[in-house]
Amino acid sequence: MSAHHEPGPAHEPVEPRRGWVFYTTVGLLLAGVLLVMLVVFDNHRDNQDARQADQLAQTLQTELRNAGMIVPEQHTIEQVLGSDGGAVCADPGGHLQSLRDLNGVSGAAGPGLRPGPVVERLVDAERLVVQVYCPDELDSFDDYVGSLNLGDSTTTTTDQE
Repeated sequence: MSAHHEPGPAHEPVEPRRGWVFYTTVGLLLAGVLLVMLVVFDNHRDNQDARQADQLAQTLQTELRNAGMIVPEQHTIEQVLGSDGGAVCADPGGHLQSLRDLNGVSGAAGPGLRPGPVVERLVDAERLVVQVYCPDELDSFDDYVGSLNLGDSTTTTTDQE
């Protein structure tokens, strides 16, 4: 018997689909749009941080000037403290702790090695930085400063006495 074909539509030979060009183009366009969005968002965030750093640096300059202290250039303050207070706000008493650990060493060796005073102006200046950049840390900073003996010749914490 011979093979019998069922009646129905005749199929054309299947050619490779050309839709991949369309989907690749759409995918590349979407990736490009996402990239542009990321760059614009990042620039906006950087600009916002720069404006905040500028404003905080100006405020700190005013506070230092009002306290009769030496006022660094605004650019220097912005580089060191940024918009978040940098290392000062990360550990508000850390700089004072470092001075205490060094005991304000005079630079002499041997028997001349003795502690020197921590200038209270440094403490006052750091307090202003904490006040401007991270006011929520001001109470803990004041507590730490209160634990220091800022005497004529030594700087120690009250727990070392």
